[in-house]
Amino acid sequence: MTNPIILDNTKRSTFRQCKMKYFLQHVMGQQSDYGSTAIRYGTCWHGIQEGYYQWIKENGWPTSPTENMQAIAAGLELGKTKWDKESLTKQFFDDYKNFNTAADAFSYFLDEFAGDKEYLTILATETKFECPIEPENEAEDKLLSKLPPIIFTGRIDLTVEMDHLVWILDFKTTGWILDKVIMKANRSPQLIGYSYAGKKVLGLDTSGCLASFHYVGASKSKKTGEYGPTRYSFRRVPQLYTDEDIAAWKLSFIDTCREIKYSMDNNSWPESFDNCYDYGACQYLRLCQQHCEYERLNLKGFHEEFWDVIEEE
Repeated sequence: MTNPIILDNTKRSTFRQCKMKYFLQHVMGQQSDYGSTAIRYGTCWHGIQEGYYQWIKENGWPTSPTENMQAIAAGLELGKTKWDKESLTKQFFDDYKNFNTAADAFSYFLDEFAGDKEYLTILATETKFECPIEPENEAEDKLLSKLPPIIFTGRIDLTVEMDHLVWILDFKTTGWILDKVIMKANRSPQLIGYSYAGKKVLGLDTSGCLASFHYVGASKSKKTGEYGPTRYSFRRVPQLYTDEDIAAWKLSFIDTCREIKYSMDNNSWPESFDNCYDYGACQYLRLCQQHCEYERLNLKGFHEEFWDVIEEE
């Protein structure tokens, strides 16, 4: 039996960004010894949110100062666990995005959304899924008939009920211009895919996705090299998708799987020169610039570590 193509949004996005990066990172499992402070901060923030809302799901919204501190402590504890795990496995050039910044941001977040207890019900915290992609029209059938089975995987941060409607809630951290990030999220393949999978395999009759954005930023002095005061901002924006949006996402997802199969079958992994400096230099640029077969690459500064959204703790 042909092995299925198992694809989550992170790997899909990497392949679309650069096929060579996908090969190095996800086929060969090469990870940089140096971590991203932005990714570590985002991982910590997700942990804080998961711990906090898991406490609320199990105990209800806090009704006393003691319960409120217990819920907050549960969030900070899981966030610190995630932070420590990231910090132990990689080296970092530290900046203002540290654990204390995340803890301070959480305090501002709680003030910003203090009214949630009046109308927000936590239905589920982190939920992983494996969603088979099956044909539902002629165009999909034409593509899928030439491919092995496809399974879309992912992890939904939170499922909530708000104003008698069910929503998938996803937490996002950014240091970029918030309005532009929010605008881009409306076409997010991740959120559209979650809307599809939620209905198909989790039985979630959702109204759409709520994207909870957390901006964090600070300016660095050119004279002293020190960072100034940290800036925080929060927005929670509903993202609604039509059946046509979801159908278009699904066709694009299948087409990406078709390209991945071609690359695997033909060992073809061309570099995408347009994306070498997205958000700074790509961590794999040094490897690409060696211009040699994988077996001859100097992999100093990298280690083998495969990542899977379903197996991740």
